[in-house]
Amino acid sequence: MDTQQLYAIINKLGDIKNTQELETICEEFCELVEIPFYLFGVIEQISLHAPVIHVLSNYPKPWLDIYFKQNSQRVDPVVSYIMTQQSPIRWDSLVQREEFQDPKQQELMRAAKEHGLHNGFTVPIKSASGDFVLLSMAIGDEDNHCDKLNAAIPFAHTLATHLLECYMLLKVKEKGKGEATLTQRETDCLFWASEGKTAWEISKIIDVSERTVLFHLNNCTKKLDASNRQHAVALAIKKGLLKPNL
Repeated sequence: MDTQQLYAIINKLGDIKNTQELETICEEFCELVEIPFYLFGVIEQISLHAPVIHVLSNYPKPWLDIYFKQNSQRVDPVVSYIMTQQSPIRWDSLVQREEFQDPKQQELMRAAKEHGLHNGFTVPIKSASGDFVLLSMAIGDEDNHCDKLNAAIPFAHTLATHLLECYMLLKVKEKGKGEATLTQRETDCLFWASEGKTAWEISKIIDVSERTVLFHLNNCTKKLDASNRQHAVALAIKKGLLKPNL
């Protein structure tokens, strides 16, 4: 694969209308780098207690069925890795690291091999709203394909960022008008609440009455379907509604 082929694929992402077309693009990329399997995953942190996992993949279906039926993401060393790291990593290197020697983690990787995923690599990235995202690619035989994997990683890293952007745009289109929106004044009040300011302090900062601030904060809580002000702040940050004041 060369950069011209990579950007030809990236340009196609601009015309994507649904996730099925996105999967087709991923499979085309697999053919170009001569690596048969891919998995693009998004761990959406709507709730830390019960995050939602979205997956686009052509991994062997029996393996995916077993994996999610057994909630294997809870012991998957790849998932543990992407929670704290940003650098791409090959799986044969990952399983050698001291922090991933737990028997359950090692057994999961052995089971993946038995289902045809003998080795691969994972590219971790993070969305603007803090969701954990990964692009994994895997080979389906026992031959040493380290050179092939290494050669594909830089291309996969670039593609992963564009896949995420395309995926997020599709997600926004699917949600449409149902997605919560805040007025500028509501955003201002919630922003200062995220900084630990009281309603009285916020009223002085933005020059409105304390009662008005409470009104706006209450609206934010309702719009975001939050249980209280603190929950509203957390949800607004996760949804990308609150951003640093640069």
